[in-house]
Amino acid sequence: MDSASSLRDKLHHYIDIADEKKLQAIYVLLEDEIDWSYSSEEIEMLHQRRQQHLQGLSKSYTVEESLNLARQQKK
Repeated sequence: MDSASSLRDKLHHYIDIADEKKLQAIYVLLEDEIDWSYSSEEIEMLHQRRQQHLQGLSKSYTVEESLNLARQQKK
């Protein structure tokens, strides 16, 4: 069995070259997972986190810091 990364790469490539009929078929299979939205509770949580960030009450990271943390965890 292919790894998830390998499957993603294959699907991305296929989607890039697939004709419209095949794209529609793929979309129909996955549309319930693709079409999503945030619940009101999730939106409220995002607003609260944004307020905490703007008020300096939560830890924030630069892009470079985030990348470094991700690289360290990957090791």
